[in-house]
Amino acid sequence: MLNTNREDLFKMENLLDFFERTRQLSQIDRCSNDLHIKDYPVAEHSFYLALYAMIFADLENSRGSELNHEEDYDLVKIMRRSLLHDLEESETGDIQFPFHNRSKAFKKKLDELRTTVVENVVFTELPEGIQKAYIQLWKTAKDDTKEGRLIAAMDKFEVVMFAVVELRMGNEAFRGVYNSAMQILKNEFPIESMQEVLDQIWKKHG
Repeated sequence: MLNTNREDLFKMENLLDFFERTRQLSQIDRCSNDLHIKDYPVAEHSFYLALYAMIFADLENSRGSELNHEEDYDLVKIMRRSLLHDLEESETGDIQFPFHNRSKAFKKKLDELRTTVVENVVFTELPEGIQKAYIQLWKTAKDDTKEGRLIAAMDKFEVVMFAVVELRMGNEAFRGVYNSAMQILKNEFPIESMQEVLDQIWKKHG
């Protein structure tokens, strides 16, 4: 039987609040202004992003080993950042990319608000040391490191894969989202294994 005191029980109650709030990500819809047939919750996006990031990191690490490259992707950093990168949306909801990037000034203000939510709300039920670590992981999730660039790429790659499902079901209304994500990936992320998969997707779906 667990030996707990009132302070321990209080901490566990706080942790339960955190778990219950973040479960809302399974109900928060992505691309809500774009007509889509399937549900597209944030939690689903985060799962597939983490899966794709792990696979492409392993593929790129294998290629690097064959070419005697020493700097491998750090899988622990990638998985942690992948799982935390959209956690603020449990409070803010999904903010669509075109809206978020409407202007530099608007993006700056919106990013400040998102950071405030992360620093003051999202992780508050967790112990202080873990809070600080998770906040830092969130802030650096898509930074300019190898890991950050991979996660930024997977953020768009996952959209492409969801769009492929929509297009296969005949939803041409989603082609704009598909084209936008594909263009960003093609122009901004020279990850060889991902680019090869994108070429295959483009041959099938244009």
